[in-house]
Amino acid sequence: MDRLYTIQYLRALAALAVVSLHSGNRVESVLPAGVSAALSVGHAGVDLFFVISGFIMWSIGKSASYGPAEFLLRRTIRVVPLYWIATLAWTVLVSAAGYNWIAVQLDHVLLSLAFVPHYSPTFEHRIWPILVPGWTLTYEMFFYFVFAATLVAKAGSRLIVLTAALAGLVALGVAVVPIQAWAITLTSPLLLEFLGGCLVAELWMRQPGGFIRNLTSGLAGIALLVAFGTKVDAADMWSRTLGFGLPAMLIVSAAAGLGRHVPRVTALERLGDASYSIYLFHMFIVTLMFEAWRLLPELHTPINAIVFVVIALVLASWAGLQVFKWVELPSQKWLAWQCLIRPRGLDVADR
Repeated sequence: MDRLYTIQYLRALAALAVVSLHSGNRVESVLPAGVSAALSVGHAGVDLFFVISGFIMWSIGKSASYGPAEFLLRRTIRVVPLYWIATLAWTVLVSAAGYNWIAVQLDHVLLSLAFVPHYSPTFEHRIWPILVPGWTLTYEMFFYFVFAATLVAKAGSRLIVLTAALAGLVALGVAVVPIQAWAITLTSPLLLEFLGGCLVAELWMRQPGGFIRNLTSGLAGIALLVAFGTKVDAADMWSRTLGFGLPAMLIVSAAAGLGRHVPRVTALERLGDASYSIYLFHMFIVTLMFEAWRLLPELHTPINAIVFVVIALVLASWAGLQVFKWVELPSQKWLAWQCLIRPRGLDVADR
């Protein structure tokens, strides 16, 4: 599969949307109401990531010749090492700084590292790991396991099996209404966003469509976000699946179909490559900036709050690029070499 630069651009956009959300939250009390509302749509960055993940997994896995074990090994090399590094570094930072707004408990850290869904001791009603953005990786890893299981089926029936599995799990959640953290996660409607990405990829491979269809799809997705994005309850998984997931599907479909009409922009491509690093490490930047912000109350004006968000975006992008260059990419290459895996397609730059 040829690299789609437009999908890389969307990955950059998704990561930066999350950065803007979290940095905006820190200065929300002085941000203009309209700006704060607009930044809240940054929640959709996660849903966009989920749809992109499904799109890429189906694009490279539809006719994969390797089995479940190799697929999971590839995914492990791609996702796990950097997440462990970020989680442990975050644990050290909050412990050393003595932050009283976050609970550092051994079982919490271990469950976080193991991608086990559990209620946070800090945010008791949230199923969050110690490094909060890592909650999305619990869904990612579970999707990978389900996807890997479909690789034992014939290539022609894999999409049917995957659809039945994910839709069946969501239907089970509706019927049972689980209360355990693991059961809530494994039956969440957010799984439909991964499935949506797979369906978009299948449509793109079969009928990529023309310029008008894809442009209309993209504009429709953006229009839905503009019209309803601020009304989505990000804590309600059905609300965000419908309010953010559906527009994300339209936007990803448009990006794939318009790929040949969009020029290559190296800076955006590099940000897309580094989007995983940006996503995992931006909380370090935002937290440290907020500590400085609290010490300078004379700066607490609406204009300076907007500047705070802009600086956070710039610093998080720079830090993510450095982590990607010096940590993420070298560790992936070394582990792939150790495991005798030859990189294929988008394996080194997907999520």
